[in-house]
Amino acid sequence: MSDALSRRDFVATLGSAGAVWLLADVTVREDAAAHAAHQVTQAQPALAVFTREQATEIEAIASRIIPTDDTPGAREAGVIYFIDRSLATWAKDQLPVFTEGLTRLPKDVETRFAGQSRFSALAPAQQDEVLKSIEQTPFFGTMRFATLAGMFSLPTHGGNRDFVGWKLMGQENAMEFTPPFGWYDTPANRRAMLGGDA
Repeated sequence: MSDALSRRDFVATLGSAGAVWLLADVTVREDAAAHAAHQVTQAQPALAVFTREQATEIEAIASRIIPTDDTPGAREAGVIYFIDRSLATWAKDQLPVFTEGLTRLPKDVETRFAGQSRFSALAPAQQDEVLKSIEQTPFFGTMRFATLAGMFSLPTHGGNRDFVGWKLMGQENAMEFTPPFGWYDTPANRRAMLGGDA
């Protein structure tokens, strides 16, 4: 994980995020965290596995893996709902990893920032510091994979709300696709790749 995580860094090795948050005082950050928790509870699908407090922490982590900058990130894509749904169904075997990670997370936060226990209440740079300290753990590895899957999977699985992940990649939403599928599949490029007529 890089020191300056942003969605652009992660997806396209560009951009940066969080300057306003870093300049905000503790009260403003806590208000923002409370607002984020409130947003999770408003007009959203019911959670099957996570409590609302757990969902706020998971969403905060996902939002550092693929942050919001000039385009939507994991929060807008509803990645938390993909992760929650997957842990209730096809990825049930990964639930202990999340349970253990969420149990340990307040201790990881407290180790680096005395008096703090909520990851979601930290400034982005502080969140990145905590994530860097746990990036070799099964929890973070599983969380990173789940975030990517939730960002780019079909919306029917709970994430990629309004196809924001696909739009980010330039993937169109179509019922069927016809060739050429990409630059590699155009007749001229196929000939060049195959070394002659194709």
